[in-house]
Amino acid sequence: MFNTKYGKTIKLFLMDADPDGRMICELSNWTGKAYRIPRGKVKDCADRDELRSTAVYLLFGKAESSTAKPKVYVGEAENAYSRLVQHVSEKEFWNESVVFISKDENLNKAHIKYLESRLYELAANASRYEVQNGNTPTRSSISEADQAEMEEFIEYVKMLINTMGFKVFEPFVKLGEGNDKKPENLYIKAA
Repeated sequence: MFNTKYGKTIKLFLMDADPDGRMICELSNWTGKAYRIPRGKVKDCADRDELRSTAVYLLFGKAESSTAKPKVYVGEAENAYSRLVQHVSEKEFWNESVVFISKDENLNKAHIKYLESRLYELAANASRYEVQNGNTPTRSSISEADQAEMEEFIEYVKMLINTMGFKVFEPFVKLGEGNDKKPENLYIKAA
């Protein structure tokens, strides 16, 4: 049997030399690439040609109160930059985006529709964030081989999004019902 658990190298590039600014996140031996783009920096990405390609993306917003969940929107686009510009003027809730592209331009429309549907499903099932999508994304039909590739892509998306501090795909696991019912005492991180 092969050992599938190896260490991973993640390379972060702070595009604005600011940890709260734009960031490129790459994983060794993966053809995907992630861009974390704060809402106020979207227009600064106009010269990034790779962001004019097909992509799956997430928009993140803060919780409106201490008892509310943070917000997330899962989307896909044939031109990620144009879609983000559109969302700046049309969606108020978000303050940060994470865009996933393929460095080898190997994601087609069917792939990103599949990714959008699966990531939406994972976020909704994890229930850590309030999902802001108005409709449930439809899952495109792709070949078994493409599906296997997209599921691997999703595993890397989950790893990078978690590394960036967004636990959107990580469900809480109930420990039990005791007398002390504070949320921090009832749940632990899923393994």
